Amino acid sequence: MSQPVPVLIAGAGPTGLSLAIMLRLMGIEARLIDRNTAPAAVSKALAVWSGSLEALGSMGVVDRFEAAGTRLKALVIGDGPKVLASLVVGEGIDSPYPFPLLLPQSETEAILTQRLSELGGSIERGVELKSFTQDATGVTANLIHWDGTVEEVRAAYIVGADGARSTVRHTLNIEFEGYTEPQAFILGDVRIDGGDLDRASIYIWWHGGATVALFPFEGDTWRLFGARPDASDETAPTLAELQTYMDEHGPPGCRLRDPSWLSVFRTNERLAATYRVGRAFLAGDAAHIHSPAGGQGMNTGIQDAVNLAWKLASVLGGRGDAEVLLGSYEPERRPVAEHVVKGSAQRLHVAFAGSRVTQFVRDMAVTVIGHLPAAQKALQTELSETAITYHDGPLVALGNPPRHPHRTEVGTRALEARFLDPSTGAPTALWPLIGGLKHTLLLFPNDAIPLTVDAAIVGCGDHLEVVSLPPASDPEGKARARYRITKPGWVLIRPDQVVAARGPADDLTPLAAYLDKVVRMAEA
Repeated sequence: MSQPVPVLIAGAGPTGLSLAIMLRLMGIEARLIDRNTAPAAVSKALAVWSGSLEALGSMGVVDRFEAAGTRLKALVIGDGPKVLASLVVGEGIDSPYPFPLLLPQSETEAILTQRLSELGGSIERGVELKSFTQDATGVTANLIHWDGTVEEVRAAYIVGADGARSTVRHTLNIEFEGYTEPQAFILGDVRIDGGDLDRASIYIWWHGGATVALFPFEGDTWRLFGARPDASDETAPTLAELQTYMDEHGPPGCRLRDPSWLSVFRTNERLAATYRVGRAFLAGDAAHIHSPAGGQGMNTGIQDAVNLAWKLASVLGGRGDAEVLLGSYEPERRPVAEHVVKGSAQRLHVAFAGSRVTQFVRDMAVTVIGHLPAAQKALQTELSETAITYHDGPLVALGNPPRHPHRTEVGTRALEARFLDPSTGAPTALWPLIGGLKHTLLLFPNDAIPLTVDAAIVGCGDHLEVVSLPPASDPEGKARARYRITKPGWVLIRPDQVVAARGPADDLTPLAAYLDKVVRMAEA
């Protein structure tokens, strides 16, 4: 048997890579295997939304993503020769990164792979998980290498980030609930002449009873999606077929050439019945798959990984209550995926509905939304994944959240804030100080009421960062307004940038209770 490892991760896509990186940053060795001998030659996901960019900031790679990607400017929707709406993307997203990036998944994986290598990790390619069993103390997995070598490995935990056909999910007999869309979709990565297309925009065009979706891709390439009229035809499309489809349904004046990928596919809308069985977990496409409408699949997987990573690291480091931590993963992340799956299916059905009546109603609705800033803001906020709120689970319960929490209350994402450094007086951003490797405790004292937390945080060591913002550091009260602070108090933020608990200066009991269950060393 090989040397035991703390965590075995099956699948080296964006989810598995993110999980391995976060664990390494937290001092936990993870073995990352992938059955493929080389990275995928085609890129599936294209959009990286604000919530994921926040997480990538914790991994130390967000600057690389910004340098490599294109900031998405607008979603342009039209019908025949008419532009129905041009929805500016990014307005209304409250984030340090208030924009989505367009970046091929292959480039996302390349950046993450490089970061993992910098941290001393690697992908073991051509290594397939064939089976595993688990007991009270760990998991025993059987691996087959590309040369036929069979290996047995012992791990404390196993995570299936191994895609829609997940071996981990099948081994655990977890049902993949949902359905397959009846439509067959055609796809082409092509170059386009004419059409007056802006490469910082996405185009959704409805005309003649069908839909064309155009996404700017790497270089001067566009990705084209359409729905094939004959749903039973599963042969790859030709360039001529795509051109005819574009002429009949897309923006006028576009000539397609130089295809680099032509494919036909069907879309599934599926969600795993559970995310955890004992010491085995599911994340990313192994747990949820759906249509590409909205571009949220990869993003949801990355955030699965960030949520799970710090909890596994805490337990493996002997901190906190294992069942509170690990038992919180599914009730926090599965409802998010359920919402994403439903929303993606709805957007797909609206975008590719073919009846003339539906098209007329859709045109009217889009025209109205295009002139309503509040509606545009709501759509962008949802897609950005910054408005995600965790309502259930033992971890959220420790913070005693309100029934309908606002941003910066328990279960919601933290916000960026600007203040003056107490020691130097220099303007400072809060975001680089929170998330990633430890909990962060924000203190909001005033000059008359000191806020002393030494007794409450004893035993937390370097797993808790304390940031005090006295009135002199927040002279205009903007940081306090961002965190809805009206009197002296405190806010505790989790490593995954979610608010864990908060309270007034004269009540530190909830803080001490949370830290005891989550951050302090567990009793032997």
